[in-house]
Amino acid sequence: LSAEAASTCTVISSDSQEAKDEKISAHANGLALWLLAHHFPSRIRKSGGEEIKARSSKRGWIELEGPTSTFLPREWDKAARSSLKKIKVDDLGYMNATELMRTIPETDGEGRGLFDLQSIERKLSVKVIFDDATGHVYLVGDVKKLEKKCFVLRNMLSHYHWRLSGKDVAFS
Repeated sequence: LSAEAASTCTVISSDSQEAKDEKISAHANGLALWLLAHHFPSRIRKSGGEEIKARSSKRGWIELEGPTSTFLPREWDKAARSSLKKIKVDDLGYMNATELMRTIPETDGEGRGLFDLQSIERKLSVKVIFDDATGHVYLVGDVKKLEKKCFVLRNMLSHYHWRLSGKDVAFS
């Protein structure tokens, strides 16, 4: 992957040993990454607070910092919690996430490359997460968009998973 493609692709890994903790951690991280990709950038832009920084500090945790004149943590926390009420983390199952991401080319003439995937993510305000620790792939976004608009993303991931493993993935 080029530096540009790798910097915008989301891969998570975990040290957790228990499957339950990994699933909870992946869920929390999925929500945190969605907030960082889609909620906070627009909120920062609207507030005129370019000096406000949002970043993931560890799995499922977000650090926000900024001057107290433009940044009121309680308001930002309340807005983030409100936006997360409509957000769902959809586990697409075990897809050998590390290898799957490597099999997706940066560009593809038929619109199935990594840059196309990222473009669809931005357009639909969803996030695709490749979890190295569990090998699972997650889709994070608005419940209705995940149900009705993410067919292209699901089809793309299924296509490359099929090429990687020789079998198709049935999404429920």
